[in-house]
Amino acid sequence: MNPITLAGGATFFSLFIAIYYFIMYKNAEKTHKKVEPWFDATDGKERKSSIILIGDKYDKSELAEELQKKLIQADIQLKPSEYMGILIFLFGAFIFTGHFLFKLIFIINITLAYFVIWFGSKIFLRSRQNKLTEQLNRQLPEICRMMSNTMKAGLTIPQGFEMVGKELKAPAGPEFRGMVQQLRLGTSFEEVMQQLRERFVSKELNIFVSTVVIQHRVGGNLAEVLSIMADTLEERARVNKEVDTVTAEAKFVALILPIMPLMMALMMNLFIDGFLNPLFTKWGIILFVLFLGMQFLAYIIIRKITTIRV
Repeated sequence: MNPITLAGGATFFSLFIAIYYFIMYKNAEKTHKKVEPWFDATDGKERKSSIILIGDKYDKSELAEELQKKLIQADIQLKPSEYMGILIFLFGAFIFTGHFLFKLIFIINITLAYFVIWFGSKIFLRSRQNKLTEQLNRQLPEICRMMSNTMKAGLTIPQGFEMVGKELKAPAGPEFRGMVQQLRLGTSFEEVMQQLRERFVSKELNIFVSTVVIQHRVGGNLAEVLSIMADTLEERARVNKEVDTVTAEAKFVALILPIMPLMMALMMNLFIDGFLNPLFTKWGIILFVLFLGMQFLAYIIIRKITTIRV
């Protein structure tokens, strides 16, 4: 057979094969684009810890589970190992500052640095959690009304979730879009609602989740219940705002009370060499422990007085 004929036939055959696979590729790409919105973009490739040697091992350990939960509730996009790495760095910075600037004895320096980092981390995480919870609580009445309207229009609960996810901004919008994706992938309704409850530290959200789960389980007029809940949550938010305004000064005093004496002692040690050395005597340690106990007791009492349940 003529070599030119063979080459031409092979060329056309290769061309047909290429066209066939190109059409298959385009069809697969269309299918992928249809399915892609059902999945969370971050599920395909989980971000690894920036602390290469021990970061991933720590993130997979039981020690990191509770910290991971707190970071999610505080909306902090860090791995537990990365957050702990920042705390260790700050701990070293405080020790360096205490030694070279305030000239603290090693035991006082390391103890004070540990408590400052531990207490500061708790306050930071709690403030971030409260901020995120407050944002969600402001959106809850609107969520209830949107869900109520979708129920009255004859739509299902997942369709109501989808509507909330499209219409509202963060934090509610992305959360409800993620819930819709999980329901499409076969996760049970109660499990999805329980995961939503765990991601936020909110009494109002607990009420919403419990109501929706119970109504979904036993049936009932969910639209009417959600409409009433929206009014109740708005009234509850108004009362909470008034309580926070009245107790703001006392809460600020409770926060400043344990900090001021420690700062004054550090400043005195900065100007008077060896000012804190008597704390290492027998009576100095006793007085220091009594001081810390009284400060802690005063803080607890003020917090209890200013904590008003609504």
